[in-house]
Amino acid sequence: MLGSFLVDTPSDPTSNRRQGVSGPPGVKCATGHMFVGDQAAYGNKATGTFQQHKPRLREAMRIGTWNVQGMLQPGKLAIIEKEMREHNIGILGLSETHWKEEGHFVTSNGNTVYFTGHHTQNFSGVAFVVSPQFNNIVLSYSSIMDRIILIKLDTKPVKLNIIQVYAPTTSASEEFVSDFYNKLQDIMQNIPSREITIIAGDLNAKVGKYKDQGDLKQVIGRFGVGERNERGEKLIDFCIQNKLVITNTTFNHHIRRLYTWKSPGDRYRNQIDYIMINQRWKSSIMNTKTYPGADCNSDHQLLVTVLRIKLNTSKKITKSKRMVIYPSEKQQFRALVDRNIQDLKSTEDCETIWNDLKTSINIAHTQILSQRNNIPIKKQWMSLETWQLIEQRKNVKKTGLTEEQQKQEYQQLNRLIQKNCRQDQNTYLNAQCDEVQSHAEKNQVRDLFKKIKEIVKDFKPKTWAIEDKNGMLLTDKKQITERWREYCEELYFDEQINDQQRQINNTDREPEILKSEVEDAIKKLKNNKAPGIDEVTGEILKELGDEAVNIILKICNLIWETGIWPKDWTTSVMIPLHKKGSTRKCNNYRTLSLISHTSKVLLHIINNRLRHYVDNEIAREQAGFVKGRGTRNQIVNIRQMIEKCREYNVPMVMCFIDYNKAFDFVNWSRLWEILNKMSVPDHLINLIKNLYLESTAVVKIEDMMSKDFHPQRGVRQGCILSATLFNIYGEAIMRNCLDEWEGGILVGGEKISNLRYADDTTIFAATEEEMATLLSRIEQESAKFGLTINKTKTKLMIVDKLNVVSRTHLLDDLERVNNFVYLGSTISNMGGCVEEVKRRIAMAKSAMLRLTKIWKSSYITRKTKMNLIRTLVFPVFSYGSESWTLRDKERKYIDSFEMWCYRRMLRIPWTARRTNQSILEELNITTRLSSLCMKRVLQYFGHIARRPDNNIDKLIVMGEVHGKRSRGRSPMRWSDQIRQITSQPLHVSFHQAEDRVIWRNTVEKGIEAFQRGHDPHN
Repeated sequence: MLGSFLVDTPSDPTSNRRQGVSGPPGVKCATGHMFVGDQAAYGNKATGTFQQHKPRLREAMRIGTWNVQGMLQPGKLAIIEKEMREHNIGILGLSETHWKEEGHFVTSNGNTVYFTGHHTQNFSGVAFVVSPQFNNIVLSYSSIMDRIILIKLDTKPVKLNIIQVYAPTTSASEEFVSDFYNKLQDIMQNIPSREITIIAGDLNAKVGKYKDQGDLKQVIGRFGVGERNERGEKLIDFCIQNKLVITNTTFNHHIRRLYTWKSPGDRYRNQIDYIMINQRWKSSIMNTKTYPGADCNSDHQLLVTVLRIKLNTSKKITKSKRMVIYPSEKQQFRALVDRNIQDLKSTEDCETIWNDLKTSINIAHTQILSQRNNIPIKKQWMSLETWQLIEQRKNVKKTGLTEEQQKQEYQQLNRLIQKNCRQDQNTYLNAQCDEVQSHAEKNQVRDLFKKIKEIVKDFKPKTWAIEDKNGMLLTDKKQITERWREYCEELYFDEQINDQQRQINNTDREPEILKSEVEDAIKKLKNNKAPGIDEVTGEILKELGDEAVNIILKICNLIWETGIWPKDWTTSVMIPLHKKGSTRKCNNYRTLSLISHTSKVLLHIINNRLRHYVDNEIAREQAGFVKGRGTRNQIVNIRQMIEKCREYNVPMVMCFIDYNKAFDFVNWSRLWEILNKMSVPDHLINLIKNLYLESTAVVKIEDMMSKDFHPQRGVRQGCILSATLFNIYGEAIMRNCLDEWEGGILVGGEKISNLRYADDTTIFAATEEEMATLLSRIEQESAKFGLTINKTKTKLMIVDKLNVVSRTHLLDDLERVNNFVYLGSTISNMGGCVEEVKRRIAMAKSAMLRLTKIWKSSYITRKTKMNLIRTLVFPVFSYGSESWTLRDKERKYIDSFEMWCYRRMLRIPWTARRTNQSILEELNITTRLSSLCMKRVLQYFGHIARRPDNNIDKLIVMGEVHGKRSRGRSPMRWSDQIRQITSQPLHVSFHQAEDRVIWRNTVEKGIEAFQRGHDPHN
């Protein structure tokens, strides 16, 4: 892309090289003349003279613009990239792309596409395609509107701004055209005057040529095409105002190199696409002309300018490859690491030891990589036959399409190329599906789901533009990275932390770490996780030999003794991930932190020792990060309390509390105090304290890292200790709040005032006054610990069947709701699960439709498709089904959804008039989805029955709420399902469930009998 530009040899326009203008007889050129001899003389300079070629002190940068008339056809982007390579274009601006929204992405050929378009319609749209050589110097890009995009490059002596535009057509209103130019003018005013600005694109205007009109001499040259129109006058006024020159009117070329557009039927050829530059930088333009031979099925021509400019030597950032060792390489890798370790010098500095070990691992991995010959090449989906047709179409276009037969041949080839591209796309998809089936047959589960994700994933362009504190949009990469650093630094800032000093207590030290502890910790490391700043993965650590493990043991014990952690082990790499809302606001992102996997070895050991002291301190109401408990426990508990309160007419007020960034606002000083009060040894506290005080973080935006900063509050993301530490922190708050508190709902003889899952806290009260008092306590106590309640997201729900709860104004600042999504499951104050079943069916149907490409494929067997339904669709539906109370009505909803899935998978149309029973028999379905949901209810009941008597889940499920039932038949209860399926009293099932084997047999027989009883064909 940076190669020198070859100057065309001057040619006499009256020579036999070209006697006439390309085009059919009777074609009138926009100049008004029929023959080349009547056109202006042409050469390589705007003056028409031919000077000797001088040595160039700068590089030639080729920049192009092209109206491509839509990018939605399969293969269009690949064709344009091919033309870029053939014409040595570094940056190509595209007009009329028809792409929606905005962002950027990297193509399979390594080019980066920056684009913007209409938000909802495939209309207008502009883009840049930037080659890898130039993408390293891209500083920023700005999506101004669906017709204007700006890109800034790091060049010398000043920055280079390129604006790609697509002006409104002649059918657009004058008001719309004026709005377009006003926005373009705003951009020009915001660009520093010392920088270079190039405007390129389809301006839909004819400026003609210079005709000795004084002021226009600096704007247009003598080699424009056509007669100036009203839009051309508007463009010239814009150029005069901004001191721009239209470069493709200043070079004397053959008319074939000047016109940029052909009318339908090729009756007229005009110049309506332009490349403009600041007049003071006019001498930097070496040439501008069109390339009629370039072809992408557009009636516009490729327009290219050659700019002589010096590029900044930007440091190329190479993405480090993930460390992967194949099974056949494990023994060699281990031997290489051990050999590298033997050369290490003996030292007692853990930083030095760690860096030496890291270097040894990196060297060994590099040596392994150098011996690999089979480097995978990404397969292109377009076939050789299609590329041959594209080349054939291009050759036909080069004839000038002067005869009707050539035009027909071109259109026929165009249709054939589009057809072949669709076939190639389908063939490629079938090959992908064939790989899915191959992975399924070999039981390669991870590769199977990875390939499925690759097939069905939606296109989501990247974007890095973000607003600063004052709402100003930042588009420069460095500024954006520093804005993220500023945001994260403010998020984790706490002025109180400055007084804390690092310390370690050598007198009451815990027993030193054993090698067995290190080996167990390494085994616990999860595979396929992104590494920290040191790039060493858990899989690599698992392949290390005894010598390397001994070094890790030595490092851990040195930290254990001194409290000094290696820098890599305390550095977090933060990556912003968008949640919802505007992508331009930092608050709408959450940060994912990557920490050193080797540090997790020591963190696992510390966590094991810490939990020995604090596990018994965690209240039974907490289910988050607690072994043997999860979200389903709290969902069942909440549903059971609502069901029992409604059955016995006991009023209940519930409040779902939402904290503002609870994990990020943990106060470290308070945390050390809490650990101390819970009798955690000083040595462990100081180790954790030193880890936090020495910790640093950097923010990573794509391939750019920010400067580091020191977090001063919050638990470390991605850290093994964080879950335990946060539970302790939340426990201290609730203990203080509930001290001498006697409110709550009486269940099984015990008052229940709260249920928690990590920071998701639900509190219960009998009246609004009681709820207001408890909520005030929690709010005040949380504030002392640095946490604040988000009143907007905190919701109030009242379960009051008889309307006996008196409404007050004490809780008017909270929204009262009848339904609330709690831990992913819809909770209703009316009890039951009908709304949740409908919601889950809708979610599962969406998951099913995302896999349409899989269901259409004939390469994937029915067995594999059934497995995919069971693993990718049904789990979406059945989440939280242990808590459901399923009546016949809900069972019909579920069975109907199940049949919808099977019919979609088998591609059975409604016109086939197939019965459900015939489909079930064809697929050999013996147990329906609704029965599987019932089975999960029974399995969870057995799980609860085997819990100790003081377990809160068991208390809520088995306990009673004291009240009085209403007259008449009670609604179906959760426990009624168990009686119905097992055909025995609840207390009998309860005793049976204490024995796993007996209960498993009871469930299987019960579900089988229940299925037969509800099958209409039995």
